[in-house]
Amino acid sequence: MITLHGKTVRQTLEEILLPASTALLVIDIQNDFFDEEGVFANAGRDMALAQAHLPNMRRMIADWQSLGLFTVFVRQVTLPDGRGDSPAWLRLKVRDGKSPSYTMKGSWGAAFCDGIAPREQDPIVDKLRPDAFLGTSLDMLLKANGIDTAVVIGANTEGCVESTVRSCAHYDYYTVVAEDAVASSNAQFHDASLALMKERFLVASSRRILDIVKLNQN
Repeated sequence: MITLHGKTVRQTLEEILLPASTALLVIDIQNDFFDEEGVFANAGRDMALAQAHLPNMRRMIADWQSLGLFTVFVRQVTLPDGRGDSPAWLRLKVRDGKSPSYTMKGSWGAAFCDGIAPREQDPIVDKLRPDAFLGTSLDMLLKANGIDTAVVIGANTEGCVESTVRSCAHYDYYTVVAEDAVASSNAQFHDASLALMKERFLVASSRRILDIVKLNQN
C-alpha cells in the first residue's frame, strides 16, 4: 500500500481482493454469445474461444458463490421492434452482418448458458448497451453492499467486458479481470483487449484470484 494526498491506496491483488468488499460481475454469459446455435455463431463467428473458456466461468461462479460472496449477473437485452435501439446503435450492431436481434428479451438466446445459475440473492442487471453501468442500477447495487472492488468475467472481451471494466475504474472501483474467464468470438480482438487491460488494470487467472480471496477470507 501507498499513501497519496493522505489517502491509502491498495496496489496488489492481495491488498485489493478483500472478500467483504469484492463483487464478481458476470457479464453476458448468454446463449447467443456462446452456443453454436446462437446468433453470433449463425453469423459465422468463431465460437472456439468462448466454448473453451466457458468451463472456467462456470467454475469461478460456483466457487465464488460457495464462499458466500457478492455476485451480480449482467445480461444484454434487446427489446422487440428495436425499441431500445437508436439508429447509431443499430449501425454498430449490424456492421458485420449479424442480426440486430441477438439476446431478444425472453428468448432462448438471451438466457444464461447452461450451468450459469444465479442464486435467489444474486442481483440480475439487464442492460441495453455494452457498458453494464450505462443506464442501469449496477453502481447503486455495488455501493449499497459496501463493494469497492469488482472482478469481471464473461463476454465479449473487447466489447461488453472491456466497456464495463473501463466504467468500473471510472466509477472508482478497483478493477480485476480474470483472463481465462473472459472470451470473444474474435481471438485477435480478445488478445488485443487483454493486452490493453493488462496495461491499465489488474489481470490474473481465475485460480489466482480465487486463491487470494480464500486466503483473505481466513
